[in-house]
Amino acid sequence: LLIRHISALAFLSPLEIPDAFDELKVILPSDAEPTIQWFENNYVYGRVKRILRNGRVQRHNPLYSPEMWSVFDNMEFGFPRTQNKVEAWHRRWETLLARAHVGIFTMIKQIQKEQNEVEMEIDQSMHGEPAPKKRKEDENREARIQNVIADRGNRSIIDFLQGIAHNLSL
Repeated sequence: LLIRHISALAFLSPLEIPDAFDELKVILPSDAEPTIQWFENNYVYGRVKRILRNGRVQRHNPLYSPEMWSVFDNMEFGFPRTQNKVEAWHRRWETLLARAHVGIFTMIKQIQKEQNEVEMEIDQSMHGEPAPKKRKEDENREARIQNVIADRGNRSIIDFLQGIAHNLSL
């Protein structure tokens, strides 16, 4: 559960993430040190560039800054926090083509089929038909996460991360 707290950092605002990460490092087990160091170098602070004589550390920018991976704004405005729909589309596309090297005409036919399906979904949406239902389990998980986010003001950072971590799966 403690290692899931690292993923839960994504639910904080980008400005809160470095301080929360520092608090989190203190409570994580010592055997998680390689993971912690990797996450710190690539996602929070960046790799150490040099250590100055006065002990200050200069760092490169992180490979993926917190602004890039924080879902704080998405949750606040009700946007999806994952790319699952895009990933599902890619998986379906690979299934439709069913092989690595496809001729151009086969690809054009599949694109036309895909366009027809998308236009049909748009028409359904325009006529007021409801979007496909999420699985009940996913709906419940999202509601629990929203409850933890709504209660953010009453929780310490670690309690907030723990509440989110309970609802994440790795």
